[in-house]
Amino acid sequence: MFNTTRLKARKARFLNRWHAWRATRTRAEVTGFVSSPEPRTIGSFARGRQLMAGNYLFAGTLVEGAEGTPWQVKPPDAAFSAELHGFAWLDDLAAVGDTTARATAQKWLWAWVDTYGRGRGPGWTPDLTGRRLIRWINHAIFVLRGQEKEQSRAFYRSLVQQTQFLARRWHGAAPGLPRFEALTGLIYAGLTLEGQEDLAEPAIRALARECTVQIDKNGGLPTRNPEELLAVFTLLTWAAAALA
Repeated sequence: MFNTTRLKARKARFLNRWHAWRATRTRAEVTGFVSSPEPRTIGSFARGRQLMAGNYLFAGTLVEGAEGTPWQVKPPDAAFSAELHGFAWLDDLAAVGDTTARATAQKWLWAWVDTYGRGRGPGWTPDLTGRRLIRWINHAIFVLRGQEKEQSRAFYRSLVQQTQFLARRWHGAAPGLPRFEALTGLIYAGLTLEGQEDLAEPAIRALARECTVQIDKNGGLPTRNPEELLAVFTLLTWAAAALA
């Protein structure tokens, strides 16, 4: 039997790869932020310390005693990989906040740029890119402190490439939480990155449409999943704060 679901998934993967490849070849450049970004996400000090000790707990799976960077670890499953590439763990390292935590965050972030920054790998999906952009922007001051000019250029270059990818592919994210993540990340980038301001307004309008379609008059989502509902309203709060 012809499997349309599988065909759609293959098409989405192809389009993600294609637009990621195109985005990494953009001539657009960013050299700074419109204003200094402030962290709006709060991590766990305890989780941050565990990460620094080489104990990676993602999506309920623990990998212990890892050395080097997380990108050298074979992910046990797709959910583990998704959490890793979403960079929410950057909140936890920032919660520790000392020089060792900063050095760890810098090492891991620039290792991602070196390994996946050319548009390859499982992190180039609209929802994960949106999630990752939010964390990179939130903690930009934390990770850029003490970095050389070339490293800063690589950071901003990757930010603009991921932003260009989102501008082309946000609509490829599944309706619901994944699309809210993609659009919130695009709004963040459009409002904070120099030269990307034109991307913000279309993303804001798209987010408003998604709210109308996905959130009912009682404030619920079609999935009726309370965890997803909390995540969506957290994203909307961040988007509203960015617009303020």
